[in-house]
Amino acid sequence: MLLADKKKQENISEYIIYMYQTELLIRNFDFDIEKIKIHVFGNIPDEKMSEEKREDELKWYGEVISQMKSEGLEQEGHLSYVQEEAQKLSDLSMKLLVENEEYRSVFTAARPAIRESIQASEGLVNNPVQACLNGVFGLLLARMNGKQVPDETMQQIEHFGNVLSMLSHSYRELEN
Repeated sequence: MLLADKKKQENISEYIIYMYQTELLIRNFDFDIEKIKIHVFGNIPDEKMSEEKREDELKWYGEVISQMKSEGLEQEGHLSYVQEEAQKLSDLSMKLLVENEEYRSVFTAARPAIRESIQASEGLVNNPVQACLNGVFGLLLARMNGKQVPDETMQQIEHFGNVLSMLSHSYRELEN
């Protein structure tokens, strides 16, 4: 099973963030599958990944590259099918806000951080779930780049993670 498929089955929020990371990686390697083969898979020992699995993953990267190009995502943006999943989470969030007191409490605790994130985006983001996804993805990027993340920001991201965790759990229950 491909890593992306496994993530999609187990935790939809992790899947979306993984796909954002994949899109960024593809852009950073100039949509060149050979660079990805060398720099991403070249460092994985054979005992950790079979040749067949390696080939399957590379084929998948090639498909993602083609999809990104066909959707005109060479510079920015996210794949439509990934954003469809983000929209499903957003729709689920709206439903849970009405029906689930525990989720409403978690979301209410996150609301100030969500509002601040949306305002900071200067109109690029207006969806609370997208703000949570972007916040967690931003933390991942900061850590990958060796940047320190202020405690206040970490508290906000913890709220985002709580919202996404509950959404992912509820999503998985609906899918099963």
